[in-house]
Amino acid sequence: MSILGPFFNPVEWVKAHKFNKENSKFDKSSYDLELYLYSKILNNNMLHWGYFEDTNVLPETISLKQVEDAQVNYANNIIEQITDTQNPVLDVGCGMGGLAQLMLKKKLKVEVLTPNKNQIQYINSNFEGLVSHNCKFEQFESEQKFGTVINSESLQYISLDDAFKKADEIMLSNGRWIIVDYFRLNETGINKSAHLLKNFNEKLEEYNWKKVYEKDITLNVLPTIAFANMYYTRILLPVKHYAFEKLRFKKGWLFYLTKNLRETIDKKIVKEKAAIDPAQFVNEKKYMFFVLEKNI
Repeated sequence: MSILGPFFNPVEWVKAHKFNKENSKFDKSSYDLELYLYSKILNNNMLHWGYFEDTNVLPETISLKQVEDAQVNYANNIIEQITDTQNPVLDVGCGMGGLAQLMLKKKLKVEVLTPNKNQIQYINSNFEGLVSHNCKFEQFESEQKFGTVINSESLQYISLDDAFKKADEIMLSNGRWIIVDYFRLNETGINKSAHLLKNFNEKLEEYNWKKVYEKDITLNVLPTIAFANMYYTRILLPVKHYAFEKLRFKKGWLFYLTKNLRETIDKKIVKEKAAIDPAQFVNEKKYMFFVLEKNI
């Protein structure tokens, strides 16, 4: 029962309170645990769903290499929409720098932006000469104007008004704003991440932007979502069940005392699983590829 020692030690309670207070200040934008996990699984410095040409591929047949290839394909589709090769490109929410890395190989002028401290440290250590900005997009200040701004799975984290105002501020008048992200179709649904597509379209008119390219790529990202869902269902959930049951039989008293914690974990799992359930994703969201230009 030595494991209970800290529970009866007043000094440990004080330390625990201090520890809890410090960690309650956690800012997901500066240290996203999920993205950090994905960055350790995939080896191409990319943190998005990718783009599969074969939309009928079965999740059981997909390898990590195929996921990484789909991510490169996704990135190349974005780069193809960059028409201004003279002025700098700003990659907003750049992740581990994979997209910027490909753009640098194509001799494009690139700057990257992320509020995530781990990502910025990785980029600064591995991409010599790449100009990086460690801040949120809405806080970004720049004296120069950009010919292209890219939001690849990053617009969902930014207020639409803040995003449109900042794009107006930092882009050249004939610049292109490339947005590749998923959007919610309605207010219902378990997972509330992403903007409503209706609201996004309304902001286009309000801020006087026009679509010069639009493609629904939901089916192209579904193989990766199905792949993630398969591993979640067939590996992570059984491991979680095994761990809880092991605790119940080996440390029944601790299992009993952690009931609230386990229920919280189960609720979190339900919410997170909704984001990678292919059928639910198609029902609630669309993954869109937009290229915008300012109405002049």
